[in-house]
Amino acid sequence: MLKKTISLWILILALTSGNFAFSQIKAVTEKGDTIYVYNDGTWSYELQEIAERPELLGFLSEEIPITKITEPVNTPSTSLQKVRNENDQFSFYYNETEWKRVPPASLNDEAEFAFESKLNDSWAIIISEETPIEKENLFKIAKYTMSEKMGSEVEVVKAESILVNGQEVIRGVLKTTASGFTFIFDSFYFSDDRGSVQISTWTSEAIWKKNEKNHLDLLSGFVVQ
Repeated sequence: MLKKTISLWILILALTSGNFAFSQIKAVTEKGDTIYVYNDGTWSYELQEIAERPELLGFLSEEIPITKITEPVNTPSTSLQKVRNENDQFSFYYNETEWKRVPPASLNDEAEFAFESKLNDSWAIIISEETPIEKENLFKIAKYTMSEKMGSEVEVVKAESILVNGQEVIRGVLKTTASGFTFIFDSFYFSDDRGSVQISTWTSEAIWKKNEKNHLDLLSGFVVQ
């Protein structure tokens, strides 16, 4: 049943990651001018003008309590396969007996890497941006955009600050319902002066509850260079 709804899952994830998160479209006019068109129908020549429109970014002021996890997390010893970010910002290790790589564009056009579980109906992608964005704001952007695009409530299941392989990341677990299915998005958010990284896994709520450790083990393969 879940495999029949994968296209919907891909749509949801596309709306909560990459360039979709910034609520504007880059366009070129007939005269060759580059403009930025915003969700409310207005436009501007300069992208930074969005900073002068606080009503578009009001959601960033939302207070989401974040629990600090004192026990550090490291890559599992079974995660031996490695991929490396093209900008050398990070490497990512995964267990090839549990996950397989798939063409990134098959899940999300913005993804640099993509994975499919060999154990159940779960998927994962890694998206990196050259623009540094505070990791807490990355989480808020994902939550807000999912809610706006899906038109349904998005619940924060977990919001945690975790030390992963020596680097602080935000773990955000979001739950939403669409077409009668309840989805869980379990993600890591990271940023430094080289850019921002979002690693997201997703599946049904029922599968996630039984396999949360499997998802966390995959996410924990994130190693900053």
